[in-house]
Amino acid sequence: MPNHLFAALESEWQTLRRVPAIGPDGSPWPDPALTKFRTLGELIDALRRDKHDHTGNDRILVALARRAPVDDLAARTLLQAVLPGLFNVGKRLGRGHIDDELEAEVLAEAVVRIRTYPIERRPARIAANVTWDVFGRLARRRQQAKNTPVDLVADVVLPTSTGNIDPSIEVCDLVHDAVERGALRARDARLLLAIAVGHDTIAQRARREGIAYAAMNERWRRARKRLQLAVAA
Repeated sequence: MPNHLFAALESEWQTLRRVPAIGPDGSPWPDPALTKFRTLGELIDALRRDKHDHTGNDRILVALARRAPVDDLAARTLLQAVLPGLFNVGKRLGRGHIDDELEAEVLAEAVVRIRTYPIERRPARIAANVTWDVFGRLARRRQQAKNTPVDLVADVVLPTSTGNIDPSIEVCDLVHDAVERGALRARDARLLLAIAVGHDTIAQRARREGIAYAAMNERWRRARKRLQLAVAA
């Protein structure tokens, strides 16, 4: 997994795999399917080793999914379990190439799905369902974006001008011009406008999308660089 967010999760897991399988209160997970594992690493290793044992694996994944809405460690462990499938989702959506933006989208959608998985309605094939749900949602979202006219400032509240010329208007003009010339993507434009002339921050946006601050900051930095290149041209 060469992409840096996926690679960062794998690197983080090398530390987490030694963590005891315990709940937020510090006591071992009481679920029968989880009590036999001393560490998170043992749990994931068992899933990888017995990947064709769908019934046994589902017992483990169901237990994690039940805990995921209120247990960060369970949610992170379930994310690790489906990480290979999510990487394939990214490759499929990106037609073989996963850039930073797509990588962040896939992982953010996966976290939301894991936290809200409908366990009572779909208690089997958890890994496959999470993976396909993420793929389906992002594929539909991308298709809608292609079919929907771009309104870059619909959700941006501009500050009130205090002089004859409002600098925020100039920023909007630059962004609009860059998008119309194909030099800036609509998603980048929304991010830049929300932070530059709206009331959003990188930290708030990262929390809202369920991704790391560093990942959102990198997305913003790349978007700003694209705009700078577009303006220079």
